[in-house]
Amino acid sequence: MMASIQKLKNGWRYRVSYKEGDKYKTKTQGCFRTKRECELAAAELEKKLHVGQDISAVDQLFAEYIRNWFEIYKKGKYSPKHESDIERSVKLVELHFAGVRMKDLTRDMYQRFINELEPHYATETIRKRHLYVKTCLKDAIEDGIIIKDPTYKVIIKGHKEEKAEVLKYLNFEELKHLTTNTKKNLKLRYVSRYIILFAIATGARFSEILGMTWDCVDFENQAITINKTWDAKYKNDFSDTKNYASKRTITIDKSTCNILSSLKHEQNVAAAETGMRNEKNLCFINSKFELVTNNAVNKTLKALCREVGAKQITCHGLRHTHASMLLFKGVNIKYISRRLGHGDIVTTLQTYSHILDEMEQKESRQVDVTMQELFSAK
Repeated sequence: MMASIQKLKNGWRYRVSYKEGDKYKTKTQGCFRTKRECELAAAELEKKLHVGQDISAVDQLFAEYIRNWFEIYKKGKYSPKHESDIERSVKLVELHFAGVRMKDLTRDMYQRFINELEPHYATETIRKRHLYVKTCLKDAIEDGIIIKDPTYKVIIKGHKEEKAEVLKYLNFEELKHLTTNTKKNLKLRYVSRYIILFAIATGARFSEILGMTWDCVDFENQAITINKTWDAKYKNDFSDTKNYASKRTITIDKSTCNILSSLKHEQNVAAAETGMRNEKNLCFINSKFELVTNNAVNKTLKALCREVGAKQITCHGLRHTHASMLLFKGVNIKYISRRLGHGDIVTTLQTYSHILDEMEQKESRQVDVTMQELFSAK
């Protein structure tokens, strides 16, 4: 096994000769910017050949590689929604990189791919698609199939507007009126109202609320445990939480405990009268022992918002409302992040940056007042 290095008009090229079985073969690759890069690449190839590694993988099509990566390492390992998100990235690669081999991937090529997505998607959507592709290529580097990361320093900027809904939340006065109005007519057949009050008190995701079971409510210690979700779209059954951090135990106030206790009592009465059973021990089922849809809860919530003159939001907006309220009340953001079940505090900081900026402006004025008080002292 030996390598020869040659300078060409378009850069440096190596040729490695090696024996495979009874046959002698050569492997050639060019377009290296410097002689040193070319020598390192040739040495890396010789190292692979020395340990008997299959070097034909670099000739594999990128679309084939990422599809294989998805089928082996991702499919069936996550929730159906998460799996669907990953496969969207796979399909984009299959569409945009048709005929491109792993060894031919470049930063320019990848940036052009991102550029082609920009007119059609919002920035965060492209970032999500990119994240899964980048993860796949990092695995390819780890496996020694490619040497450099084609996604290095990629610039992402979508042209479509982000959905305004993610920023919608009620202020504290609106929230007080909404809470009072929602509590007026609490009945089992109107279970949407119970869900709304629970979302206000906990900031839980809608799927987490539907997945709540009575064994996860600790009335004595005024706490709830969120350890699963309800997948209404794919399984119509329990599913895992969004991530590991989403499994959490959080406190609830006395009023929320009483509301939940009342709901459980109504369910027990209904079960005795109808002979129906709460087979899955779910908290938020109605008088027909059925779960309600997100659309039904949003419809009720918007009607209640209109009644009190508050801006109309969705159930997910109550999650933002809960977080915003705690931020404005000065609750530690690290605790808020854990309470919301975010994977890390960065997610919380990014999601609520607009509120934090607003608070920062107020606090800067408080610093001025404090300094004025200090320097005017006699």
